[in-house]
Amino acid sequence: MGLAEIIKLHVTKADSGVLSVKLKDEPHLLKVYIDRGEVVYVTLGTLKNEECFSRLKNAVPVEYFFLKGVTAPHRVEGGCTEKLIEALGLLSAEALKASTGVTVSPQDVQRLEAEFIELIGPIGKLIIDDLFSKIAYTRGNPMTQGDYLMLVDSLTKELPASEQGRFSSKYKI
Repeated sequence: MGLAEIIKLHVTKADSGVLSVKLKDEPHLLKVYIDRGEVVYVTLGTLKNEECFSRLKNAVPVEYFFLKGVTAPHRVEGGCTEKLIEALGLLSAEALKASTGVTVSPQDVQRLEAEFIELIGPIGKLIIDDLFSKIAYTRGNPMTQGDYLMLVDSLTKELPASEQGRFSSKYKI
């Protein structure tokens, strides 16, 4: 999962806490403080907010974790979600938040899961379970469109090259 997707995951869920990301070839952790889905403060070592953004465009996350309930040491007046999203090349914040109301039916998620497991074998269930836990999805519930698109992208990357195009085009919405 790329940095944009990791941040998007917590912004669209309206989480509150700190997202800490270990970046490849970077000695410091990227810390993104989120308050009810709004990015309010960002640090990378001694860099703060906009000073960090230019270093994030091609950043490769190695691992990440999210601690709920942690409050930011400072807050940027008006937040910095929009500027961070622009720096990462994502949708506008309004489009990102609007997409959270769109859901994919549990049956569509189940069809995606069944075909993936059929293509890759029993290990596919473990891969899907891991992805479901990362996005806090419970089977039988609708899934947000953003989570579904990230799921399709992640699963597509696990498939043999010969299957990726067909699978992706079949399940992208």
